[in-house]
Amino acid sequence: MEVLHPERVLVLGGESVMVREYGNVEWLRALPVAEPLVAAITALLAGEQEPSYEVALDAIARHSDGLIPLIAQSVSRDVAWLDTLSPDGFETVLMTWWGVNGHFFVRRASNRQAIEQASAVLKAKVVELAAQTALSAGVPSTQPSSPTGTSTATSAPTPSDS
Repeated sequence: MEVLHPERVLVLGGESVMVREYGNVEWLRALPVAEPLVAAITALLAGEQEPSYEVALDAIARHSDGLIPLIAQSVSRDVAWLDTLSPDGFETVLMTWWGVNGHFFVRRASNRQAIEQASAVLKAKVVELAAQTALSAGVPSTQPSSPTGTSTATSAPTPSDS
C-alpha cells in the first residue's frame, strides 16, 4: 500500500505530522497551480546535465507562492502553520513533501518533454515529405518518346503505302 500512497510521518517539535500523497482528483485540481513548476522541471530535464539539489530547490523556490498551499494541503495544515516552522523544520517538510509528491511534477514534465520531442520528429518528417512532394510536383512520371528519325518526304514508300 505504501507504493500506492507513500505517506510519511515526521516529528516536528514533538508533534507528528503526516505528509501524504495527493489523490488523483486532488492532483488534477492542483495542476493549474503546479504548472509553473512543471514547466521549470521540463526545462531542467531538457538540459544536458542532471539538475543538482540546489538547482531543483531553486526551481521550487521560484514557484513557492503556488506551492506552499499545496504543501500545506499535503500535511493537512494551513499555510500559517508552515510559517511557524524553523528553517530546518520547513526544509524537512519541503523535502519530505517532494519525496512523497514530486513524482507527479516530474512525470508530468517527462511526459511533456517526450511529447515535444515526438512532435518535433513528426514535424520534421512532415516538412521533409512536403519538400519531396513539392520537388516532384509537375514532373511527368515517364519521359516523352524520342522524336521520329525520318520524315515522310525523305523516306521510301513501304509496301502498305501502295
